[in-house]
Amino acid sequence: MFDILKSTCGTYATGKDVQKVKVSTDLKKAPTVDFMTPIDATKPTLQTNVVVEGTGPKITGGQFVTWDYAVFSGSDKSQITATKFDGTDAPQQMIPASGDLCKALAGVREGSRIALLVPSEVAGTSATGDVASQVWVFDIKKVYLPRAVGDVKAPENGMPVVNRATDGRPSVTIPKGSAPAKFQRAVTIEGKGDAVKKGQEILVHYTGYLWNGTVFDSSWESGQPAKFTVDNQHLIPGFVKALQGIKVGSQVIAVIPPSLGYGTAGNGTIPGDSTLVFVVDVLGIIK
Repeated sequence: MFDILKSTCGTYATGKDVQKVKVSTDLKKAPTVDFMTPIDATKPTLQTNVVVEGTGPKITGGQFVTWDYAVFSGSDKSQITATKFDGTDAPQQMIPASGDLCKALAGVREGSRIALLVPSEVAGTSATGDVASQVWVFDIKKVYLPRAVGDVKAPENGMPVVNRATDGRPSVTIPKGSAPAKFQRAVTIEGKGDAVKKGQEILVHYTGYLWNGTVFDSSWESGQPAKFTVDNQHLIPGFVKALQGIKVGSQVIAVIPPSLGYGTAGNGTIPGDSTLVFVVDVLGIIK
């Protein structure tokens, strides 16, 4: 499912300089490195070396990844910073759809350990005031989808129709006439991942519309996906109902009546008694 996605940044480039860095391969332990100092690159381009290749989905750009990392000085091998590599503090990082980081990681698979040589021209001034390169070691723990990927379904009668840009960004065509009085849901792209359960934290892209087609909120416009806990303490009841049972990789559209939305009071730019339409791409379950 994941490998049909095209990278927005091509494929990572290696180099003779980064290949001089020796990195330990036991993924159950924090990495150690060894290299002749000082190390640098003649060109201001990040160099990538896959030390241990994983078998999971590839990084393609415009998505979140979870990783452990350690950073070492290229001048003396001293460790600058690191996570614990025990699963307790691995952060989630947005990999942009363009730029140096995307290009350096594009094509790297989940489950990989990689070494990344950041030239001094890119790394800049160190804590000691010297211009120095850096060696980054990443363990790629999880790669999330950048958008829904799966089997496209035909529109259902009476439901808004979803159209998509090449990057997956949705738009909708709302049917003419009054909004339906009852909750409605349709899967527009059927993914192949695990089904979402109530209480889970998930990663999604979403756009919310009023019944007149006005966009009132969108993660696409904010530039990165959103994390939600699927329960009534964090989300309106209709949004919870829209997500439960939907498989990772899917896109779902839901029509939510006021009773399952913001009711007679409304919320911010959402007037009272508004019927809402949400298009949601389920990108992953955060475990």
